Amino acid sequence: MSETDISAPQRPGAFCALHAEQRAVTLCNRCGNYACEQCFQVAHDRQDYCTACLPLIRPPLADRGTRFVAVLVDQVALVAPIFVCSFLGILLSDNTPSVMALLGLGVLSTLGVAGYQLYLLATVGQSLGKRMMHIKVVRTDGAPVDLARLIFLRNVVPVLIGMCTWNVFSLVDTLCIFTEQRRCLHDHIADTQVIVVNEAGA
Repeated sequence: MSETDISAPQRPGAFCALHAEQRAVTLCNRCGNYACEQCFQVAHDRQDYCTACLPLIRPPLADRGTRFVAVLVDQVALVAPIFVCSFLGILLSDNTPSVMALLGLGVLSTLGVAGYQLYLLATVGQSLGKRMMHIKVVRTDGAPVDLARLIFLRNVVPVLIGMCTWNVFSLVDTLCIFTEQRRCLHDHIADTQVIVVNEAGA
């Protein structure tokens, strides 16, 4: 019997680069190594990466100017209906029923905008402003953010802390955007970050 005949049987298929006993389920899109189910994740670009390469392909963080414009757009979108209806009410100040109807319409429109904002945040992690600027809120590991975390940890809790600290917290919260991580205090509380996305991923 030849040496070829008594050699160890060949194992068909590819095996993980880190766990030789585990069958590979994918190739890392960066280094090309085989990875088992334990050793890869799907990243923000919907590609598979091994755990070693994943930290190296984090999505780019949104810059400070883009985040500011997004917040500004959100604020304008929220107050615009009431402002417009109030202005029209001033023009019709001699007609009380019409003024009241316009004010009611303004309130309802604002509530509608707020509801749509919540819908966008719950489904894609973006407000109107963030959608316009092609940025979105995600967890620090890149996972989507649930609505409760967005509302309470990212908004309600910081507002309450700000009220209890005479807005000192709110000031520090805003200034933290100038740190290297570009994360405000409310981002740290909610374990979130704001990243850049392309139109297809928005």
